[in-house]
Amino acid sequence: MSRTHERKSRHIGERPVPAPKDQWYALHVLSGKERRVVENIDRLIKEEEMGSVIFGTLVPTEKVEDVRNGKKYVVERKLFPGYVYINMGLRRPDNSLDNDAWYRIQAVDGVISFACGRNKEPLPMSKKDVEDLFNEIARRQEVARPKVSFKVKDEVMVLDGAFKDQRGIVEEVDPEHGKLRVGVSIFGRSTPVDLDYSQVVLVPEDERGQAEPPPFS
Repeated sequence: MSRTHERKSRHIGERPVPAPKDQWYALHVLSGKERRVVENIDRLIKEEEMGSVIFGTLVPTEKVEDVRNGKKYVVERKLFPGYVYINMGLRRPDNSLDNDAWYRIQAVDGVISFACGRNKEPLPMSKKDVEDLFNEIARRQEVARPKVSFKVKDEVMVLDGAFKDQRGIVEEVDPEHGKLRVGVSIFGRSTPVDLDYSQVVLVPEDERGQAEPPPFS
């Protein structure tokens, strides 16, 4: 083998092959079966003694605020439904593929394929992509996001504060900060009030029409 070919064989495109424990891959799995896939892979590690190849799995989640019966709850939901991330040494230092490990993971119940595609050899995520993934997970865990999204002209009921139990019409939406501007009726006139997503709840469709609509331009 020439030196040029040997040098290329140890790289993925223009980047070197990550060390086994630095390799992360995205698995496309059946939606709703992410946790089951993780359990099946854990079982594979124990029963097939693959702990020297598979180092861990990850199902990214985010914190979201939910409102039930007027009370706020913080719950977790999957950040990327239908995907499980796996940390495993699938690529050897010479860039060759561990076919046995590849086939075993693809045979796990609930796994559809590696994200690169069923008929293509899987490639590990780049170092930047892995860093971006973990940074995004950390960011989503810091502050709970509203579970419900709103749009202009939605009718909502205020849950707390000076306008508790009043209905209003959404005039502006700031999804990045989870803020709303809601037009509520004060002395018969629509007055804009700035509220958090968590301070309001959507009025059911069959109960709408009781709030005074603001004068939209």
